[in-house]
Amino acid sequence: MFGKLCKYEFKSIARTLAPIYLAVIVISILNAFMGIGSLANGYYDGLMTGLSFGRGLLRLIQTVSVIAYFGVLVALSVLTLIIVIQRFYKGLLCDEGYLMFTLPVKPWQLVAAKGTVAFGMSLASAFTAFLSIFILVLGTVGPAKFFTALTDPQIWAAVNRGFAQVPSWPLLVFELMVVIIVSGLVKLYHMYFSMALGHLSNKHRVMMSVVAFIAISMLFSFINGLGMIVLSKVPAFQSFFRMIETMPDVQGMAFVLHTTFLGSIIYSAIQLAIFFFGTERILSKRLNLE
Repeated sequence: MFGKLCKYEFKSIARTLAPIYLAVIVISILNAFMGIGSLANGYYDGLMTGLSFGRGLLRLIQTVSVIAYFGVLVALSVLTLIIVIQRFYKGLLCDEGYLMFTLPVKPWQLVAAKGTVAFGMSLASAFTAFLSIFILVLGTVGPAKFFTALTDPQIWAAVNRGFAQVPSWPLLVFELMVVIIVSGLVKLYHMYFSMALGHLSNKHRVMMSVVAFIAISMLFSFINGLGMIVLSKVPAFQSFFRMIETMPDVQGMAFVLHTTFLGSIIYSAIQLAIFFFGTERILSKRLNLE
């Protein structure tokens, strides 16, 4: 049933975000061919020969295409955030919640499905943005120069030397991926928990959700600051902080990164548990759809 919930949620979000994904890619391609880098690389020198207005026209096209590109990137970010919030708020805390809570599933499955799909679509939005940047880079430097540099043996030799100095780099990459995933889920469930808390109010629920979000952010900022002060007095952490300052060698740097990633994963996992189970408890015990 959890899979069906995720499938339904994915279809609902994808219907809205797919057009903006397509728009970002299309405008990126237009920028690559007629916008950024086209004048500098001389792509249209032949076209502009004998035309007094040719270069000015292409500069105008370049300006418009760049503005359109940044416009759709902003729209992509804002729309993704709005859809993520809207799907949870309307799907579980408003009228649609009556239908969702009649399904033969537990509240935690509903909360997990919302978060899983929302995080997946957020990654899809980020991937679309990076893909568009890659297309722009190709248009700026030219495909031939880009792939020549990419296949340069000297570059790969330097990369291999770097990997050889840090044998644990696969573990570092894995830890970084876990940090990104857990941190992303924390941000999502922070919003969900805030909306659930705000919904406990009989009036002004949206405003109270915003207040709850700000209050939780301030609370964890205070905890972070207090934690750093306390840890700075612990001898073991004092040694760790000194190691960060000196950064003696590559192995020492790798150790610092491993420790930092592990600490971040543990701390983020605690936050995630608080937000997830806090949201689930409110929806299970204190849900008010009126």
